[in-house]
Amino acid sequence: MSISTGKYPNNKDQFKNKNTNKPDAFGEAINEFLQESIMVSAMGTWALIKSIFSRYCPLTLVSIAASVYAGYWIASEAHHIRFLHELEPNYLTYKLLMPMYKIHRNYYWAGISSLLYFPVLIMVGLHVRSVRTKFQALFYKIGLQNGVGDTPKLIKKKRIDKYRINYIFDANGIGLSEFETKRERLESHFHQNVESIKYGKHKGRIELSLNKQDFPEKLTYLEVAKRNPLPANSFFIGHSMNGVLTQNLAELPHILIAGATGSGKSVFFKQALVGLLESTPNIQMYLIDLKSGLEMIDFVKAPNVKVVKTMEEALKLLRQVEREMKSRFKYLEKSGRKQIVPSVDRKERIVVAVDEASELYMNRSSYDPDRANAIEARKLADSIAKLSRAAAIHLMLATQKLEKQVIPTSVTENISGRMVFKANSFQGSNQMIGSKDAMMLPEIPGRGIWSYGTKKLTIQAPYIDEKIIKAKCIEIAKDFEIGRRKNFNPMIGAVERKRATGSQSIAYSDLENSKTEKNKGNRK
Repeated sequence: MSISTGKYPNNKDQFKNKNTNKPDAFGEAINEFLQESIMVSAMGTWALIKSIFSRYCPLTLVSIAASVYAGYWIASEAHHIRFLHELEPNYLTYKLLMPMYKIHRNYYWAGISSLLYFPVLIMVGLHVRSVRTKFQALFYKIGLQNGVGDTPKLIKKKRIDKYRINYIFDANGIGLSEFETKRERLESHFHQNVESIKYGKHKGRIELSLNKQDFPEKLTYLEVAKRNPLPANSFFIGHSMNGVLTQNLAELPHILIAGATGSGKSVFFKQALVGLLESTPNIQMYLIDLKSGLEMIDFVKAPNVKVVKTMEEALKLLRQVEREMKSRFKYLEKSGRKQIVPSVDRKERIVVAVDEASELYMNRSSYDPDRANAIEARKLADSIAKLSRAAAIHLMLATQKLEKQVIPTSVTENISGRMVFKANSFQGSNQMIGSKDAMMLPEIPGRGIWSYGTKKLTIQAPYIDEKIIKAKCIEIAKDFEIGRRKNFNPMIGAVERKRATGSQSIAYSDLENSKTEKNKGNRK
């Protein structure tokens, strides 16, 4: 017979404390605080370690030295023991604290120095975390997230100069194209221009370069030339985030200019020609304009410029240029040289510039009377583009139509410099620079993308007026008149001789070489 006193319940569950399932709020707060402190101090420690290898190295070393010195002074003078005694003199007596004197001061030195430096770690860690939190919120706002909702994480921030900042992010599975699509929103949130977005040196990282420098919407050739004199053999590309950009033609050697109507293509083409005429002392320029020569009429005053107006004349010129190129190769072979240097070899740098190249190179129907000429022109352009660099012969092609059917791939593959203005389609932009960047350009005349090798820069091309072109060409003509400028050789096609089969143009280098050999024979 069991006796129940009524004091203890029969149900064992009732013995359990009713509050056991409730969280200990104070304990959780302490635990969270400790975890947060450890995380923040770890972030601060890592940031300070990295700062040793940056421009903040002196500041970091001074702060560490100060805490170490303070820790040594406190430990040596036993100020820590005196401090404890003064907190509670009646309880923490010197007699009670006497065992602390037996501990070697170096242990106190290390502990006190670490304790003194801990607030610095916390402050640095809080700063690092606040920056990361700011970017996390920004990326959430603009929609840069991976499949599980994570955003890119800031790895490094580096100031390049007073205008530019470079950020390196752990992409966290987000591709470069996704960053590109958010370019405008990034500029809006940062209140700066996005100079470039590219992959970092390490896999899975994205480099974002920002520039707060004002980007002009219009600038003139004269004001740019006044502030930035052109180097020899060069022309202006335009104003970029890095300042005014110029290009040496000898390093290029060919350039393709493309863009829709009204985008600034023709203006850039003309100002580049003027720049080359002004900066290159020994140059011959041949302008192919199949629109009756009206676009290039402003250049006719310069004696070292020839304008070609018809398909027949253009084809004849390309044949002569190819012959001159082969003649220069023979000259280089005989002289044991690898490249023509105009001032040394007394042979001008030759520029063949084609305005609206589609008229010259495009595929034509079998009923088109210029079909055969166009096919030959494509072959000649292909030959010149492939081989003419060593011969100091350069192609400049301008076109509105960006499709590969207009200018053959065999030609464009040998053109490293490309200036692309606003494109109306993704296909056209992709054909020229391998991305949709040209299609995304704003509707600002002269705003374009300069692509050279792996470099792609947004630029504002300088505007040049027709009156300025005429004035510059008249100045060049006067230089020839007074002898300040002089051609080493006559213009291509100016010298002709009769052959048994009829009249045919010859390269002036052939004539020059034959005269030299004849003179040598007479001397003998």
